[in-house]
Amino acid sequence: MTKKLSITTPFSLVALIVFLCICLFTKSAFITVALGCMFVITFYIEKEKGEKDDRINIFQKQRHNIIELMCDFVLIIDRHNQVVELHVPKEINFPPDINVGDRLSFPLPSPLPIDFFEIIERARLSKEIFQHDYTRDERFYELKIISEPSGISNCIIKEITHIKITEKSLTNLNSELEEMLSIKRKELKIKQEKFKTMFDKSSDAYFLLDDRFRISIYNEKVEQFFGEVNEVLFFHWLDKVSPEEQPKGGSSIELFQAMKESCDGQGELRFEWMFIQKNGEDFPTEISLTLLPVANQNLYFIIIRNVISQKKIEMELRKNLEREKELNEMRSKFISMASHEFKTPLATVTTNLELMELTLEKKGFNLEELNLTKFVDRMRNESRRLNILMEEVLQLGKIEAGKTPFSPIKVEVEKFIREYLDEYIDRTALTREIRIDIKAELKEFYLDVELMEHVLDNLLSNAIKYSDQLITINVQVDDTAFVFEIIDTGIGIPLTEFSQLFDSFFRASNTNHIQGTGLGLVIAKEFVEMHGGVIVCESEENVGSTFRVAIPTVK
Repeated sequence: MTKKLSITTPFSLVALIVFLCICLFTKSAFITVALGCMFVITFYIEKEKGEKDDRINIFQKQRHNIIELMCDFVLIIDRHNQVVELHVPKEINFPPDINVGDRLSFPLPSPLPIDFFEIIERARLSKEIFQHDYTRDERFYELKIISEPSGISNCIIKEITHIKITEKSLTNLNSELEEMLSIKRKELKIKQEKFKTMFDKSSDAYFLLDDRFRISIYNEKVEQFFGEVNEVLFFHWLDKVSPEEQPKGGSSIELFQAMKESCDGQGELRFEWMFIQKNGEDFPTEISLTLLPVANQNLYFIIIRNVISQKKIEMELRKNLEREKELNEMRSKFISMASHEFKTPLATVTTNLELMELTLEKKGFNLEELNLTKFVDRMRNESRRLNILMEEVLQLGKIEAGKTPFSPIKVEVEKFIREYLDEYIDRTALTREIRIDIKAELKEFYLDVELMEHVLDNLLSNAIKYSDQLITINVQVDDTAFVFEIIDTGIGIPLTEFSQLFDSFFRASNTNHIQGTGLGLVIAKEFVEMHGGVIVCESEENVGSTFRVAIPTVK
């Protein structure tokens, strides 16, 4: 603050009064002038001193404000450890009986360090700002001391407990991260070693190419297959190890460039390729070309797989398939020929048996009286059984040869089922009760009538043959499928034999006393599958069986 007039200062006011009195009571001009000069000098000295005091006061206030804003605790002492200035924040419980002018002594109050006087002495010897961290009452503090040549020590104490706690947390976190990083580095190293081992020791040859199709890396198998790689561009290397043209036609280089363009569009491509090994032999392979977008550029990964063994196996399989096909054809021809050859003598036996009966009857012989009826009936049944076997063997031969005609037509399902049952009952003179339930949401369905009648014949005759009680037929037709099931309460099928149920000539162990060929279900299954359907069985021994057929709707 700047003073306005010197008369506001007591000393200046007294000097002015004295000057005026001398001027009034003395007549000497020299003395008057001398006193006037003295008064002016005194006035200006007082003015300068006032302005300096004002600046000091402003500076001290500013420093005090800065201390309050920036620091926790400020203590200024002289060389005798006497308090010159003290600033204590409200949150610090500093003894109120220590004031400016007091001399510090033991015991020193908190937050001052216990060895404060030793620290002050070391700070006075230092020419720079002296810093010391310490703990007091389980709290952390930072002490900064600025020593002046006059012996004044400016002590600034700041609590750093939260900083230390944070540092400790960060240190612990850093240690954990370092440990995790070390573990990850070890894992990465192990993975790199494993990858290198797999990459080099793989049975396939690998190439990694850059976006300009230049060779970046390759594994050991490349040199084992083709010899040393000295080329930078893959196409240069390819031209050296490939025939001029591939076996299926086309220039090797042009074909591979076309494959690359396809891979650029699809991302991955597999194709067969013929190489020439370093020993000059043809080397058939399968190539997998994969596009790898990495870091704003496209890399290409190529796997070259040796398929020599695979080609040999394929050739063997083709030979075996051809041989099996020939054997199947020979078997079909033999079965067809044998069946036809058997049918003629069977027809002759049956016809002659009927003629023998008629002849004996005309001559007045009674077969029952001669006890010949059971023998004739047995011959007739066995002939019929052998004839059925021949028919089924012939049918199976046609199926295996792919010569069974399949001609589905649209039929009214309910009408077809009921007419079939009426015909079956008349044909077999059946007296057994058959319960039928038809739910036809879709009235018409595409079926091969002849094949489906054969399926129904087989399943229904089995149900009658292996059961002496009620037979149930359930039929359901909707826009998804034609489903029917034939349910009996007969002898059932042993659970352990289910896997063989649709094998040729298989007969369950509990059916030895009942005649059968073991081909009926095989043929039924083939006919159902020709319709695109499935046939399944649910059965429990001595409880009964349910055979279910499902044929999907033709879209």
